[in-house]
Amino acid sequence: MTAPEATPEELRVTSTAEITAYLQQLQREGAGLLLAGPPGQSLPSRIVALDADADLIGLEIGADPEGVSESLVALGEITAVAYLGTIKLQFEVEAPVLVSGEQGTVLRGTLPTRLYRFQRRQSFRVQPAGSAYPRVIVPGGAEPGRALRVLDISIGGLALALPPDFTVLAPGQVAEGLVLELDRISALRITLLPHHASPMAGDAGGMLQLGCAFVDLDAHAARSLQVYVDQTQKRRRLLKLDP
Repeated sequence: MTAPEATPEELRVTSTAEITAYLQQLQREGAGLLLAGPPGQSLPSRIVALDADADLIGLEIGADPEGVSESLVALGEITAVAYLGTIKLQFEVEAPVLVSGEQGTVLRGTLPTRLYRFQRRQSFRVQPAGSAYPRVIVPGGAEPGRALRVLDISIGGLALALPPDFTVLAPGQVAEGLVLELDRISALRITLLPHHASPMAGDAGGMLQLGCAFVDLDAHAARSLQVYVDQTQKRRRLLKLDP
């Protein structure tokens, strides 16, 4: 899986020093990566080894009962996606090979020769006017149908208010089968990639703010989100103008 040819040249990073700096930051922050291949298979990971002098990168492979990692290596085309704040990073895992050791299985490769840097937020991020909607419904699990409040949202992603005891959504692991309710009528099927959790400002109850990116958002959902963001932004502007 390669980056689109239409990607602007200024978003392509080819400097070894700059690529290494981005990867080092991902490793320091323990940021989650999503490894994906042509058949649509994907696997969560993170950087556990990085040696620029040895031209080596090691990616953690956790529980993999379906053997997705072996399929990805066999196909030889693996794209890694990660987030640093509002920045999306994407690179190909080159010369991939699975290595087993005392600490489990690691996907080893050479340092990427190029890396793509995208601005994740493609529109203004707005805060909902009310507290009931939007919300994300998490089906299944120990608490089926649990609703999580949306703190802010854009067509690129959203932030959720997460109780400290809620472990269904984990950074770096794709969450499928979720429902985003924009209001009492509009409900969208979505897939999220949680990428960063932090304490909510001023909250004494241990609530977390979980930043998530939308994964493979379809055209209908993207249009609905764009309309919601635009309308919310216009309402806030009118409230500011109202004496």
